[in-house]
Order: sequence, then C-alpha cells, then structure tokens
Amino acid sequence: MLLNPSRPSSSELVELHVFYVPEGSWNYKLNTISIEVINKFISAGFIRVSPQLTLQALRERLGEFLGEDAVAEKFLFLKCIGNNLAVVKKKQESELKLESFAPPYVILNLH
Repeated sequence: MLLNPSRPSSSELVELHVFYVPEGSWNYKLNTISIEVINKFISAGFIRVSPQLTLQALRERLGEFLGEDAVAEKFLFLKCIGNNLAVVKKKQESELKLESFAPPYVILNLH
C-alpha cells in the first residue's frame, strides 16, 4: 500500500476541538465570552490539521473538515484574554497559525 506523499503524517497534525457556542453566552458590548460559561459549549467534534495553517487558511477549508454544509463565515475563532474568550479579528486570521490554538502536549522521555 502506497502512502500519499502530500498528506502529512499523524504526528505532524494537531487536534482542534470545535464547539458551538450558545447565543446567550455572548457579551455583545465587548464581543467576548466569559470563560465561566465554557461548560455550556456544545462539542462539534475534533479536526486534525497542520499547525502551520493560518486561521484564514482553515476558514477557507472548513467545508473539507466539517462537511459542505459548514458556513465558514459563521465560524469565529476565539482566543483567551484574561478571564474571557475574545473574537480574533479578521485581519489577524491571516497572521495567526493554528499552533497557537492547539492544546499543549507533554513529551515524556522514557528511559
């Protein structure tokens, strides 16, 4: 069996958790969400992506990961600022890479 050389290996990918955020969770004045309401988020599942992709590139490919019904314009990227999650601005989407949004991983050195 031949492997697709253009497809990265699993070890080169990061898993991102995608959530639906209930509409009542938003602070529209500040365009933020308190981290206290994270437990109300609804999991949409995980996607495996290259950590080198920008948020903008992921937005352009969301249909590949979440199905063609996914409306990329309705998705917001959130980043933690203090005790809130704030919306990433559109101009930042072309600069920020997914590695900034990936969960931390522990590397164990077993002897």
